[in-house]
Amino acid sequence: MAKSYKALKKQFDELSADTKSYLHKLEGLLAGSDKYDIALAYIFMKLEEGHHRALKCGLIRRHKCNSAKADEALEQQHFTREYFRKVFKNVLGKDIPSAAREKLASAEGIRDKQIHGKSVSDADLRQGISDALTYISNLGEFVKEKTNKNPFGDLRGLAGKTQLLDEATSYWLLKGVGLYTDQS
Repeated sequence: MAKSYKALKKQFDELSADTKSYLHKLEGLLAGSDKYDIALAYIFMKLEEGHHRALKCGLIRRHKCNSAKADEALEQQHFTREYFRKVFKNVLGKDIPSAAREKLASAEGIRDKQIHGKSVSDADLRQGISDALTYISNLGEFVKEKTNKNPFGDLRGLAGKTQLLDEATSYWLLKGVGLYTDQS
């Protein structure tokens, strides 16, 4: 449990340089307990963005999907928690590791209480931030093992010199992994 600001700051400092750069606004939000609610909202915004980026890493690096078509499909799709996990497994070939899922569930519980106007202590907010940071770190490492790119980092050169599929073939690939559907 992140019992203090110092413990939370230490956890942030131990993130990879790439991930710290991705979460560049978080460090300033951790400086005072009056900003923990904003820090939790910010980290979840970046976490959700990272989910899309994780799918993009898998689609381009593993499946050679056309980048523009992948972006289009991801922008059009609404992801529920379960639907994201299903598509993630289809794209990356494995489910999100259970330890990471547990941290995410804990952080989501705290975030949900906060967003729905329930009373949340500073200790709970710090725990939510800590659990979200652990999840981001774990998921980033998992996706990097599969794609050689951390979705919570710099994605320049994602496609590299790889020949990607054309748009028509990419459309069918995206349908096959569960995108371009009315599921959500």
